[in-house]
Order: sequence, then C-alpha cells, then structure tokens
Amino acid sequence: MATVVAVSNPTPRAQVLGVSDVSFDECCEGRLLGGDHSSDCPRLRRLPGQHDQMARDQEVAMAMQAEEFHQAEAARAEAALRMPDITYSVVDPLWGEVTTTEAPSAWFRLLFCCCPCCIVGCSTKEAKRAWVKFLCSCSLILAVLQVAILVAVIAVDGGMVSYEENPMLGPKFNRLDEAGGKNAAKILLQGEWWRLASATMLHAGWIHLAGNLVVQLHAGIQLEVIWGPTAWLVVYFVSGIYANLLSCVLHPDTIGVGSSGCLCGLIGGWLSFIFITWNQTLPSDIKMRNAQVTSIVLSILMVLVFSFLPLMDFAAHVGGLLMGTGTSMVMFGSRLQHAWYRWATIVSGTVMFCALWISTLILFVEHTTVQDFLLNICQRPNCPAE
Repeated sequence: MATVVAVSNPTPRAQVLGVSDVSFDECCEGRLLGGDHSSDCPRLRRLPGQHDQMARDQEVAMAMQAEEFHQAEAARAEAALRMPDITYSVVDPLWGEVTTTEAPSAWFRLLFCCCPCCIVGCSTKEAKRAWVKFLCSCSLILAVLQVAILVAVIAVDGGMVSYEENPMLGPKFNRLDEAGGKNAAKILLQGEWWRLASATMLHAGWIHLAGNLVVQLHAGIQLEVIWGPTAWLVVYFVSGIYANLLSCVLHPDTIGVGSSGCLCGLIGGWLSFIFITWNQTLPSDIKMRNAQVTSIVLSILMVLVFSFLPLMDFAAHVGGLLMGTGTSMVMFGSRLQHAWYRWATIVSGTVMFCALWISTLILFVEHTTVQDFLLNICQRPNCPAE
C-alpha cells in the first residue's frame, strides 16, 4: 500500500544558521557562492577575528546540511506520490492477470501457479467467464469421468483394500485388469487392443488419481484454452495410447493403468508449441509465455516425483512425452512464418510420429514375449500404475 509522507515546511535556513535579522540570501547563500558576508551580518560581528575563518567554515557546513535535508524531504515526498503507479502482476492463460500494488510473495506466486482459481475468486465478469470455461473444459469433464470410474471399480470390488495390498489406496489389481487395464498378454494373444485406450481412464487408487488430476486440471486446462479442445483431445489420447503401447514392449509382464502418459504427452506438446511460436510472442504476451514456462517446469517436476513412487510405469511417461512432442510438431508446425522452417517442422514431426508408431508396433508384435498367467490373474508385484 502506498504511504503518503507529509512534508512540513523546512526550518528557515536563516534560523538554522542562527541568523535572525539578516536573510539567507544576504548572508549564507552568498558565502556558498564564493562571496563575502554582508557587512552588517550580526553573526560576524559576534565572532572573534582570529576565529573568523573557522566560524565561516562551520557556517557553510551547517548551510549545506540544511540544504541536503530539504532536498531529501522533497525527494521522499515525490517518491511517495509516485508509489500508487507501481504495480505487480501475475498471469494465467485461463484466469487472466492479477495486479497488486505490492510485490507478490513467493507463497502467493506458488498458490497462483498451482490453483489460480483460489486467487481470482468469482466477483468480476472476467472471473465468471473464466469459471464457465473451466467448468465446460474437456480437462474437467475427463477428470469427473476418471473419478466416477475409480469409484465404480472400488464399489464393484467391495471397497478399498489394505495399504499393503495396494499402496495407492484403491481396489484389487485384478479388478483393474477386468475393468480394462493395459495387459500385454490379452492385447497380443486375444486381440483386445481397446485396452490401450481404456487404461488411460483407469487409476490404481486415490493417490494415483490425485497426482494426475493436479497436472490435468492446471496445465491441461491452460493448454486447452491455448490450443482449443479438438487439438487438446488429439494430443491427449494419441500420446496416452502410444504410452501404453511402449509400456507393453518394455514391461510386458505388468498391468498398467493411468493417464500419466496422456499428461506427459501434453507437456511434450507444450514444449514443442512454445518453441514453434517463440518468435511470434508479442511484447505484451511475454508475461503469458513466462507463466507457461513456469507451469511446464512445475508439471515436469510433479510427473518426475510421482514416477518414482511404488508401482509407477516410467516407460509410459517417456513414451507420452515423445509422442506428444511429435504430434504437436505436426499439428502446430503450420504456425511458423517462414515456409522453410514450417515445412521442416511438419516433415520432422511426421517422420518422428510414424517412426515411433511403426517401430514400437513391430517390436511389440514380433519381438515381445508375454506370460500366460496374465490371461487369468494379476499378482500384486506385477501391477504397476502409470
């Protein structure tokens, strides 16, 4: 909050010097300019002759101190009047810009990055429009479906099992397999390829689901606002399906569930999108771009942290990141201004996209050995979540 400093009239410089009947202009200021004191200066008449030079130097020093004090007070008053014009702002692609007159603290910035809706509120028209976009977003709709599916699986299983059996606080792992989890044996031997998609909507438990929804409801919604819902859904599901396919190749003896591969695809696509549009950023949008970079870093850190939890499938995370990058290059490469860079980006993304799919499919179909026990039962140590 700006503070206005009331500046009182400074003490007359003649009084500071102890001169009552002779003005400053006639006495001290003339001395500062190199002249002599007035002949009728009462201060000079009181000084002994042998101490005249010392007294004059002391008088000059006092005058300079008074002048410096006056200038400092004037500068302080001017700065106080300018303080209301100094503002600080933080920006979010969906929730807009929040402006304050005080520098935001680190906790304020962290809360705004993780949950900007808590800061914005719903009192203004802009905030209400942002809430409408949030409630109608594909990110939130998918999140509600994923919560409902987990509740249904737990209900069918008769409740959550113990922490020792499922550290994610969810149902039995064989229930996840029956609900449509990634099972390389059933995909390869029984032709249940639909499991590559259905596994993206399942989660091993509440801890697993909460970690994914934090990223999906923050970074995911931002990307949906920037890209549009169609492009967002394409990157989301293409990345998730490929992530499950790569997991079948690298971890064929496990049951996999989760949307982490989809989220890693969004992050990879975001990185690609920022590099593609880097030189097109207007000066007024630099804050927005910086906010996006901050969100990417936070999202990557969250994904990495959850990747090292028990029963996590790190291969699916890597697969989603690679496929999201390639898909984004194909979809957004046309936004480049120069034709050569535009076609180079699109062709490179297409080659990357096709190479990943073809090579992974060949490895899975021709060179992957699956275990028959996965056709009937799921043992706890072999049931990772993505």
